[in-house]
Amino acid sequence: MMVVILTTVFSVFELGWLMYTYSALADAANEGVRYAIVHSGGDPSGTQAKVKTFAGTSMHDVRALATSVTFPDGSAAPPNRVRVAVTYSYIPYLPKFSMAPTMHTFAEGRMVAQ
Repeated sequence: MMVVILTTVFSVFELGWLMYTYSALADAANEGVRYAIVHSGGDPSGTQAKVKTFAGTSMHDVRALATSVTFPDGSAAPPNRVRVAVTYSYIPYLPKFSMAPTMHTFAEGRMVAQ
């Protein structure tokens, strides 16, 4: 019975950590979009640095974080769109206790500059 209880507890913990990781990615993507719009011209390297800094305050390893900043309409000047996509290779927090494979998580932020 103890094995079943521990497996359940670790599974709930792992699922919670995965959801927290996704939430941190989504927040970092939205922060990147806001940064790109506020700094007219949409500095892509500055936006990527802002995303990594923001994600680094809440995630365990940002070296596996990849950020893509695109301007579908050509620039970040109003009324153009800005898109920031963040991908992260999620490695289970407790790999020895869970059977979860390494997963690729993705979050995206989009906004229209006004």
